[in-house]
Amino acid sequence: MKKSIVATMLFIFLFHLNILHGQEISNVGALGVGVQATSLNYGISGRYNLTEVHGVQAIIGSANYGLGGSVNAFTFSGRYLYSFPGENSNLRPYGFGQLGFWTVKFNDSFFGSNFNESSTSLAYGFGGGVEYAFTGLEKLGFNIEAGYGGGSFSGGFSYSGVFFGGGVHYYFDL
Repeated sequence: MKKSIVATMLFIFLFHLNILHGQEISNVGALGVGVQATSLNYGISGRYNLTEVHGVQAIIGSANYGLGGSVNAFTFSGRYLYSFPGENSNLRPYGFGQLGFWTVKFNDSFFGSNFNESSTSLAYGFGGGVEYAFTGLEKLGFNIEAGYGGGSFSGGFSYSGVFFGGGVHYYFDL
């Protein structure tokens, strides 16, 4: 909790000093910082526009495995983004490919005995979405997406299926 407060205060301070400048969502060299969530994982996100059509994204957070009990999950996903060219700089349709490293730790007690186990998975996914910035808020991109993804945990548990999600990012000019 203390770390997030310090990070927020540093962000406000740098923004106030005009060290960080806002940028439109489709400009080359723009870094978008925000949150991204799908039905599989969610977390803080950074998107970077390498060119007008090529970009990358990193998502660090947690996952929803639908498991009860005391479960801790960690996910790190990297994405390649391909933005389809268009005339409107406020609307950006894109496709993506994703690879990730996901881990889950169980810690439960059953009838007086403790059950502790951890498992890791290499996750994959691909899909498409659209990012939009409202007029007057060109530096703030809202996205929705759909895709297909999955993976397999050590121990034989595998998952795959269609996922839906969305996010919001504020873009800075580096």
